[in-house]
Amino acid sequence: MKIHRFGLLLLSGAALIAVASAPLAGALPRQGTGIVPQYSKESTQEPALVLDTPEAIITRVGDRVRDRHAREEQFHAYAHFLPLYWEKRTVGIEIVDRVAKGGKGITYNITSLAPLNQPNLRVFFLGKNTVAEYHANLIAQQVDPLHYTATITDNPIEHRPIQIGDRIEMEFSPFLLPPIEGRTNYYGTALLYVVGKGGMVPWEMHANGRDSFPLLDEALSGGGLTLSRPYSDEPKEQFKQLATNVAPANAQNFVLGRRLHHSDFGTGMHSEQGNPEYVEIKGKLGQHFVGRSCIACHVNNGRALPPAIGAPMTAYLVRVGSDAKGTPHPKLGATLQSQSSTSEPEAGITLSEWTETAGTYGDGSPFHLRKPVYKFTGVVPEFYSVRIAPPLVGQGLLEAIEETSVAALVAPKSGRVQVVRDVENRKIRLGRFGWKAGQATLLQQIAGALKNDMGVASDLYPELDRGSDQLERLPSGKLSRAELEKLAKYSALLGVTPRRALDDPAAQRGQALFRQIKCASCHAPLLKTGPYHPLAELQNQTIRPYTDLLLHDMGQGLADNLGEGTASGRDWRTAPLWGIGLTAAVSGGEAYLHDGRARTLEEAILWHGGEAETSRELFRKMSEAERAAIVTFLKGL
Repeated sequence: MKIHRFGLLLLSGAALIAVASAPLAGALPRQGTGIVPQYSKESTQEPALVLDTPEAIITRVGDRVRDRHAREEQFHAYAHFLPLYWEKRTVGIEIVDRVAKGGKGITYNITSLAPLNQPNLRVFFLGKNTVAEYHANLIAQQVDPLHYTATITDNPIEHRPIQIGDRIEMEFSPFLLPPIEGRTNYYGTALLYVVGKGGMVPWEMHANGRDSFPLLDEALSGGGLTLSRPYSDEPKEQFKQLATNVAPANAQNFVLGRRLHHSDFGTGMHSEQGNPEYVEIKGKLGQHFVGRSCIACHVNNGRALPPAIGAPMTAYLVRVGSDAKGTPHPKLGATLQSQSSTSEPEAGITLSEWTETAGTYGDGSPFHLRKPVYKFTGVVPEFYSVRIAPPLVGQGLLEAIEETSVAALVAPKSGRVQVVRDVENRKIRLGRFGWKAGQATLLQQIAGALKNDMGVASDLYPELDRGSDQLERLPSGKLSRAELEKLAKYSALLGVTPRRALDDPAAQRGQALFRQIKCASCHAPLLKTGPYHPLAELQNQTIRPYTDLLLHDMGQGLADNLGEGTASGRDWRTAPLWGIGLTAAVSGGEAYLHDGRARTLEEAILWHGGEAETSRELFRKMSEAERAAIVTFLKGL
């Protein structure tokens, strides 16, 4: 079979992608020869979320406890997580829709992790007297100590039997039966189901009332993982939420992973008050590290912000090397770990100053771009790359995109795939994660962060980072594979915020201009995940991440002098844009690009060079109104 440039070669029906190009010196081919797909039809998959049977369409979804109701903005107490949120405080819900098959009624079967005390099921939103009122309030019938059921047959809004197309909003309240540690009475998530459709539906209120309606397809940034519109006035919580379509078992895996994410690997203490220490991970923090917990860098799961001049850079990963290829530095290893629990850190780095350059738009108005200058103490590496902590949402969906879909986005003069070695089986994989796409899977990305950022070992990385001149570093015990997988499921199943401002004329114009100047060539608006990811939630989802997952030469202005894998210092993976308009709300400020240098979205665009230089120049020469329209569009993502 003849292989064309950027073409695909499938051997034996599956597993090999070959994209022709000259190989890089060393073990990895530069353009992707021999990439083996991460998932295939042989992959073990979790049970489907929706079953279509002759008698009913059955939908399964998981839920977690809430403090208050979805629309009570005065309390700011719906989106946050209460103390002990992982202690038997998730439920599985099965919706048996017989109406879809010509029968009568909808049955809700509830499975809890602890006995419940007359749990309440509310259906068909009313909201006339309070914003938490439903037409029907049912006490679920107990089947056994952990199983409960309730059936509805009529639509109380229309005063008729339920029919296909009816919108049923529900809220289940798991009232825990004492004795149990902590609070017992909780509310649940406001979930929308459309009769006959199957699956949970992200929703919003329309201007004519508080009732729930399905989001438009264009708003579904994360497909089925998209969150409903937030109405509880908790902006900092928007990137921390459980995906709308989460499986029952994975609701509990999510909160267990969240506990790990929020816990200090030295003290075991949780970042939120009212939670006990995590004894099993206490003392696993390495002697040398950057941060003590995942949440220390990924504050609110959003973009980190640069520190003040001279302050520690605790939300950054500083990769170092002895040469431009990324060979580990003999005195630092592959990562500069600027903190130590028992002795002097191996080296230090601070933000020394910002240098500014001036430019002008096409209309003559000025702009200023800043660039960071760093100061090292102790060992001063010649080759280094400084990278700020990125937002976490949507990573599971990016992992589920098939390799062929990514390779198809490569253009003759723009973009190329990153290739990496799978640390478990040494196979060649597509790089997806990190600023230079240096990791193939979410599990490996997290395990690498544990090793490099916290000095925590795992079965993927049993040895800690060190240089050839440094003494051996023995881990303080390894994080178990089960705990590592919980962290991965937590990250994979974070809900994606829906797109906003769909009917704003300025945003619509900005979207057209974004495409016109070819920004969408790299920030691909629409992708689809494949059918083989182990998590059913991530399969066959139409998503709007605004990335192609490819490496692009971004020019000398954004370049550092350290390569990674097949990426040079000029190459960066296209950053996803979903949720970018919520940066200020989630992070408490704005900072964009790999080192946080851009203070605004306009500055971020103006730093683009290399393959994006033509698009940048078209943007620079636009009128002020046109530039503002593009920014309005981006802020609605």
